[in-house]
Amino acid sequence: MNIGSITGAGNHTNGCFRVAMKDLDKTLRHFQKLEDGGETAIKRTVSDFVSRAPAWISKAVRQNYNVNAAGIKAAGPHVEQGAGADVGGGGLAVAGAALVYKGSPLTTTHFNQSPKAAPTGRQSRSIRVPGQAVNTAEGSPVATINPPKKYTVKATIIKGSRVSLGSNVFIASGNGGSTLPFQKKSDARMPIEAVKTLSVPQMISGRAKEDVEKIIDEKLTQRFEHHVQQAMK
Repeated sequence: MNIGSITGAGNHTNGCFRVAMKDLDKTLRHFQKLEDGGETAIKRTVSDFVSRAPAWISKAVRQNYNVNAAGIKAAGPHVEQGAGADVGGGGLAVAGAALVYKGSPLTTTHFNQSPKAAPTGRQSRSIRVPGQAVNTAEGSPVATINPPKKYTVKATIIKGSRVSLGSNVFIASGNGGSTLPFQKKSDARMPIEAVKTLSVPQMISGRAKEDVEKIIDEKLTQRFEHHVQQAMK
C-alpha cells in the first residue's frame, strides 16, 4: 500500500517543503466496507503521521546529511490539517495532513564544524609589522609580533564527506554573540558574510528525498494495517 508521499518547493534556497499523505481517497474507497472502522483507521493513521513522521523525516535526512537534530527541528514542521482526501457521496470522509518545513540555509555549525572557535594561540615565529598597527610605548615605526595560529575550518555536510571550507574562511562572533564561520567577499578586509550551506527544505527535496518517501510509506503502511486490524476485531 502506498499512502506516503512528499510534495513541495524544496529547491528554493529560502522556501518551504510539504510532506503530505497521498492516495487517501483510494484507500478510503477500498476500505469502505469497514464502515466506521475504516474511517477510524484512516484518522488514527493521520494522527500517527502528524506525531511520528517528524522523527522519521529527521532520520532520513540525517542518513544523507551530517546535520544535527537541532538544525532540522528549527525548520519545523508546521502541521497543515485538511490536506488530504475528502470522499463525498455518502462515503467515508476524512481529512489528511501535511507537514511543512521552512527555513533559510544553515551555517556549518550544524554540520560538525571544526574548530568551533578560533584558536587563541600564537605562532612561535615572529614577524615585523608597521608600528602603527600595534600599540608601542616608544612609538617605534616597526614592531615585532607573533601572529595568530593558522587554522582550517572543516565541516561534514554530506554524510561521510569531510571538506575544507577554504583558506579565506575564518571564525568570528556574529550578531547576537554567536560564533560563526565567515568568508571575505573580495581581497579587501571587508565586506564579509557568514558561510551558509543548505536549508532543511533543500535537504528533504534533495539527496534525502528517496529515503524520506521510503520511510514514510513503510511506516504509514505499518501503522495503517495495525489500525485496520484493530478496527476489524
